[in-house]
Amino acid sequence: MALPRRFLPAMAYSIDEAFGNLADADVWEQAAAVTGGYLAPTLVRNVTEGQTEMDVPDEAYGAAVMMGSRYSPVYSGEIAVGGGLYAIDKALERFDLKQTVTGGNL
Repeated sequence: MALPRRFLPAMAYSIDEAFGNLADADVWEQAAAVTGGYLAPTLVRNVTEGQTEMDVPDEAYGAAVMMGSRYSPVYSGEIAVGGGLYAIDKALERFDLKQTVTGGNL
């Protein structure tokens, strides 16, 4: 008796299903929204740092994108994930954890 699909590990799915996910336009739209959320803090930083004298930590820009993502009519969750990823990435750099894990300078 074969197990129902929900009990099979992810590797047991067919290669067709895996390529189906890869070809799914919705998946790529979500990935693009996460990427936009990750890149948006850099854009905000570049625009605002030239206008103010304050030195704001890079992590704050990621948090600002996370908060501002709630105003997006679509993909607000994905944009928040991208902003959070940016904030975590910058925090890891600040505390030299990223270099410690990778064993080099990125």
